[in-house]
Amino acid sequence: MEKLQWNDNLSVGVELIDSQHKKWIEYYNSAAGALHSMQGSARIASTLGFLIDYTEEHFATEEKHMQEHAYPGYEDHRAIHQELRRTLSGLVEDYEEDGVTNPLVDSIDTFLRNWLINHIIEIDMKFGAYLEEEGISLSE
Repeated sequence: MEKLQWNDNLSVGVELIDSQHKKWIEYYNSAAGALHSMQGSARIASTLGFLIDYTEEHFATEEKHMQEHAYPGYEDHRAIHQELRRTLSGLVEDYEEDGVTNPLVDSIDTFLRNWLINHIIEIDMKFGAYLEEEGISLSE
């Protein structure tokens, strides 16, 4: 498994969001690593739980600021977040029902990795550009 690495191409230009994306990458790498090395069900469950909890925290932050600053792409962006929430829940259900399986590991590796990178580059960059155009800086 190749770990995801943060680089400046992933920066949306908003420190709050960039720092959360960096943290999300850490959690993703930890979850993927735990699954690949089959570190034990308690460790894997805990790591997946952290990934889901942090994803929810990050999405809530983005959505709150989108609403506060009248971001015109809010509804579409939120719908994309909802889709990932459902997918993560499905991955957890798969893990709880079947344990660590090759399809689960593949899903973590490919889907989440690709989703995160594509979401940042294609979707979050638009929000960052909007904030910059409007002269808005974010804080917690």
